[in-house]
Amino acid sequence: MAVRRIVYCGDPVLRRAARRVREIDDEVVELIRDLRETMLANSGLGLAAVQVGVPLAVAVVRPDLEGGEPIALINPEIAEEDGREEGKEGCLSLPTLSGIVVRPQRVLVSAMNVDGEEIEVEGEDLMARCLVHEFDHLRGTLFIDRVEPDSLYWMRPDEREESGYRMEETTIEEAEAAFERLRAQREDTG
Repeated sequence: MAVRRIVYCGDPVLRRAARRVREIDDEVVELIRDLRETMLANSGLGLAAVQVGVPLAVAVVRPDLEGGEPIALINPEIAEEDGREEGKEGCLSLPTLSGIVVRPQRVLVSAMNVDGEEIEVEGEDLMARCLVHEFDHLRGTLFIDRVEPDSLYWMRPDEREESGYRMEETTIEEAEAAFERLRAQREDTG
């Protein structure tokens, strides 16, 4: 298992639809292990393969914040969705950026697990948000494509604030430009 480098907004792989997995071979199994390790190392709730630069329809999600075993989803599809709710959202590929996104309140996702078995995963509230967020990644969609534009902000470390952060409003264009600079800087330094 290995913690992989997460790609940032601006990397073209994040904007392309992921390819379906045709065979669950050793590389796919290793990818799933690495996705789990990477997600947990970065305190994420979910992670799609495209976020580590692999354009395959594979994602992992945490069923809860208390340490439940991450669920692997291969070739996921949303089978059902109900209701709508607003909620704060962020992304490991857009670190420290948050905003309000309207998502389904409940979803049912069908997928394959690492053993090639058909599974269904139902999620409500935060779990539904995570499932749809990762599903979007596999379609080349980022949360900033769905965010309510006036709700977008950076969480800047600030020890003077009780939470340890101050919120700094931003725009989609400013955020995308900032991530493009960060991505380019990463490429220059290897």
